[in-house]
Amino acid sequence: MPHPSSFSLQPSGLSPQVLHLINSPSRGGRELYVRDLISELQKAGLVNHVVGRKHSVIEEACVNGGVHFIPTTTRAKFSFIEVIRLAAFIRKNGITTVFSHTRNDVFTGSLIKLFAKVKHVHGIYMGTGPKKDPIHRFIYGRVDALLTSAEFSKNECERYLPVPDGAVKLVRYGRYTGNYIIPDGTRERIRRQMDTPPGKIVVAVMSRIDSGKGVDIFAAALQLLDEKTRENVEFWIMGEPTVKDTDTAGNPLYEEQAQILHDRLKKMAKENPGNLKLIPFQKDYISWLAGMDIFVLPTHNEMYSLSVIDAMMTGLPVIGTDAGGTTEQIGNNERGTLVKPGSSQAIADAIKEFVENPLTIKQKGDAARLWATSQHDFKRTVSQILKFLNS
Repeated sequence: MPHPSSFSLQPSGLSPQVLHLINSPSRGGRELYVRDLISELQKAGLVNHVVGRKHSVIEEACVNGGVHFIPTTTRAKFSFIEVIRLAAFIRKNGITTVFSHTRNDVFTGSLIKLFAKVKHVHGIYMGTGPKKDPIHRFIYGRVDALLTSAEFSKNECERYLPVPDGAVKLVRYGRYTGNYIIPDGTRERIRRQMDTPPGKIVVAVMSRIDSGKGVDIFAAALQLLDEKTRENVEFWIMGEPTVKDTDTAGNPLYEEQAQILHDRLKKMAKENPGNLKLIPFQKDYISWLAGMDIFVLPTHNEMYSLSVIDAMMTGLPVIGTDAGGTTEQIGNNERGTLVKPGSSQAIADAIKEFVENPLTIKQKGDAARLWATSQHDFKRTVSQILKFLNS
C-alpha cells in the first residue's frame, strides 16, 4: 500500500470527511466500538479514512466495509514524521476533522492541527487522572470536542484535563438495538455447546483477561460460595489475554501478566470441571450473552463499560463494582447489584442473593434492558456526533 502522503483522494462534494486515529492492536471493547462507530458514521454520509494497525480488527472492518484504511507508520506515542505526512494527506484531500480514539492518538491529532486547518475531536473510553502539566496543556488545549459516555467521566474530564471550556460533551455509546433481538433457540444452542444443564444459572464475565479487569477476583468468588449455591451455578469467563502487539504474520502477542493470569485460570477450570469454563473471544458475542443469566463486571474502576451495555441489552442483570461509571449504569441497584470493588466475597454474596431469589434475575434484567435500549441507540449517538462535526 502506498504511503499516506502519496494518496490523492478527491473530496466528495459537501460530505464531511473524517480522519480517524486508532493506533491499537487490541481487540477489546474500545476497538470493537470504534469499529462500529466508523461503520455508522459511514452509513450516515461521512467519508471516513482510518489510520490504524495492520492485522487489527479495525483494518479487517475497514477492508470488509469499504472504508479507506491507512496503516500507521509508528507504534510510539507519536511520530513527527507521521504527523507531517498525515497533515499533508489532510490538506490534499479536504479532510475537515481528525477523530482520535486513544491516549496516544490524541497527541498525534493535536500535533496534526499545528500543520493543517482541521477540527480535532477526541473520544475518551477510559478513566483519567490529572494531566495539567505543560505538555498535556499543549495537547488537550487543541481538542475542540472531547466525547465521553458517562456523567462520571464528563465531570472527571472537566476537572482533570486542560481542554477548552465547554469542550467536554456527553455522548452515550451507541448500540444497534435490533441486534439484541435474540432468535428462538439461541440460548439452548449455546448452552448445549457448553454442555451446560438447562437448570444451571450461568454467571459470566466478558472481558480481556487482565489483572486490571478483576477477572481473578471473579473466579475466586466461586470458592466462596456455599455448596448448595455452587451446585446451582456455572461460571463462564469469555475473552483473551491483553494483546500488546502483533507479529509480522498478524498473530497476537500477549502481555506477560495477562498470559500468566490466563494460564492460572485454565488451571482453575481443570480443577473445577462443570463449574468454571473458559471461552475464547467470540465475534458473535451477543448470541453467547443469550446463554447467560447474570453478568458480572469485577473491574476495580471502569469508566463506563460497553460489555455492561451489551449484557443489559440482552436482558441480563449486572453485578458490578460500585466505582466509576458502573455505579451510574447499575443505578440504585434496580438494574443489578453494586458491590465493593476488589471483593470476591461481595461478588459471591450477590450471586447467592440472586440464586435464592430467582425472580429478581428477570425483574432486574428487564429493567436493565429498558434502560440500556433507551440510553444507547446508535441513531441518537450518530446524530449528536454529526452535530459536533458540522458545527
